[in-house]
Amino acid sequence: AELKQEYGGDLEICSNIEYTKTWAMPGKLTPEEKIKEVLINEFDIKRMAAAIIVDEKTIAYMKNEEEAQAVLEELKKQYTCLDSNEKLLEVSFAEQVEIKQALVDNQELLSKEEAATLISTGTLKPQKYVVKEGDCLWLIARRNDMYVDDIIKANGLKTENLSLGQELVLEKSQPYINVLAKVEGEKTESIPYQTKVVVDSTSSSVKVTQDGKEGQKQVAYVATLINGVVQDRKVLEEKVVKEPVNKVIVKGSKIVQVASRSGGGSGALDWPVYGSITQYYRSGHRAIDIANSRGTPIKAADSGYVTYAGYQGGYGNFIIVDHGNGMVTRYAHCSKFLASVGQKVEKGQTIATVGNTGRSTGPHLHFEVLSHGSFQNPLNYLR
Repeated sequence: AELKQEYGGDLEICSNIEYTKTWAMPGKLTPEEKIKEVLINEFDIKRMAAAIIVDEKTIAYMKNEEEAQAVLEELKKQYTCLDSNEKLLEVSFAEQVEIKQALVDNQELLSKEEAATLISTGTLKPQKYVVKEGDCLWLIARRNDMYVDDIIKANGLKTENLSLGQELVLEKSQPYINVLAKVEGEKTESIPYQTKVVVDSTSSSVKVTQDGKEGQKQVAYVATLINGVVQDRKVLEEKVVKEPVNKVIVKGSKIVQVASRSGGGSGALDWPVYGSITQYYRSGHRAIDIANSRGTPIKAADSGYVTYAGYQGGYGNFIIVDHGNGMVTRYAHCSKFLASVGQKVEKGQTIATVGNTGRSTGPHLHFEVLSHGSFQNPLNYLR
């Protein structure tokens, strides 16, 4: 009775017990208060528990079926946090999951928190990290030899925004159970504007004569999610609410001719700043210089992560953005920075302002493009 109370459920003594009368010296007798402790250590005592079985492999033992079921339901709930305009159509597990009765040692039982961690990460004791001042996902991933994507998946993050004191799992997630969800929803999405380039034979500068404006469309969709991450989306209906307005850029004919002579390039980068080209790409000057007034916003030519922002000799205030595809863009002579190391920046986001720092004869942007470590003519990549 005492053992049942201590173990909190059905138990079974699996040892073969025999009682034999014998003679013993008084000093050899086990004190009454220690008899239970000695018997527990000697007996093979097992208790009934609920085993969570995944694809015929036992993953965890819980006290009872109610606890096991609660862990599984909480797992489904964790990965079906929907937006306000979404409706859950169905949710299930990708694997075959069962709960069965089993006789186990008491030490094999897991708490609900331990079982949830094991099932969702693949380990009982994942490495964890507490977010500090100045942290971002890119820096945390870099310090721990991980990818940002791995941290997002391991923690079920919806955005890259972090809060001080937030605890992150730093293990590449290998869950035993994956949650499949199908959702239906509606959202307003932007329609990107097109950029139209006009060549002006009388000009040697680059300027915008019409700003581009994104359009809007209402999209109805059905999406399939695995562990909260969208794997597939089927658009049911699209309705344009507002048409986009084209961006019109006027380029001097010399700029176009220089770019065409150099060859290559993707034309995938946006102009970081507009103005007159005062120096072109050539031997000894692996960049283009774009003149503009001090304080003019400098924008990221493409999305990526800031890997350097500081003063560097002749470059003056210098900022570097790694775009993650072998492409790196560098911006020199800035007056001030508006982005910091480790920060994720979007294409067109202001990262600095035009200045005259370092070895410079007037306010301008010295703009460099590197592809897989080699300098390239920026005009081959700018739209």
